[in-house]
Amino acid sequence: MYTIDASVWVNSFDARETGYETSRSFLQQVAAQQVPIFVPYLLLVEVSGAISRARQVAEQAQTFALTVRSLPNVTFIGLQAELTVEAIRLAATHKLRGADAIYTAVAL
Repeated sequence: MYTIDASVWVNSFDARETGYETSRSFLQQVAAQQVPIFVPYLLLVEVSGAISRARQVAEQAQTFALTVRSLPNVTFIGLQAELTVEAIRLAATHKLRGADAIYTAVAL
C-alpha cells in the first residue's frame, strides 16, 4: 500500500520536469503490479491546479485529474471528521502544512 503525493503525479505528467522518467516509471510499475494506493480526494484538486498553472490549458489539467480518478488501484479517501482530527494533530505536532498533514493522516 502506498500514499503518493500530488507532486509525483504532476511530475509524471510533464516530460519537461526533472525526474519525469522516474515518477512515470514508478507509477506505471505500481499500476502494473496492482499495488493499492490510498490518497485524499485533495490530490485531484492539487494535480489539476498544478498542471493548469504549468501548462495554461485547463482541459489538460482536468483530463489528467479525471484519468487519475479512474485508476482501478487508487482509492480516494474523503476528509471525514476522524481523519480531520488526525490531520490536525499531525499538523500541530510535526508543524506540517495542511495538505501534508492530510496526506500523512491518509497514509497512517
